[in-house]
Amino acid sequence: MKTRKTPLLKWIAMVELVIGAYNLMNGLLSAYVLITDLDGVMATFAENGVEYSIGVLGISVAITSVGGLLMSLAGVIGMIFASLPEKQKIPLYFGYALLAFVILSDIIQAAFFGISISLSMLFPFVIHGLYLWGAVKNKNQLETAV
Repeated sequence: MKTRKTPLLKWIAMVELVIGAYNLMNGLLSAYVLITDLDGVMATFAENGVEYSIGVLGISVAITSVGGLLMSLAGVIGMIFASLPEKQKIPLYFGYALLAFVILSDIIQAAFFGISISLSMLFPFVIHGLYLWGAVKNKNQLETAV
């Protein structure tokens, strides 16, 4: 009896989908809090001795929301298109977009928030790198099968 092997891309795409949905939910909830209680948020930051402008907070919420949306879309696309030979480049493009977004997001965070490079900033590179590797591996397997 022959067993069917699930491509690496589908597994990593599931992880991207779950983490992306979580990030999107956090971004949307943060946007809701900023819209409904901006004065309270700014007062809380002031009490704790942290000074952020409204624009910087908005940029942070936008990065979280857009990143979550990109990760969710990449997860869905990776799961759907992993076994379709004619659509094998779409997950590749999303893999490149995810890596570019993470680099841009880290640069913006370091510039606006003064955050230094830490190990926690490497986690998205690992996840998105695995997604891109799975997309490349999947593309090569589909090309050799045809």
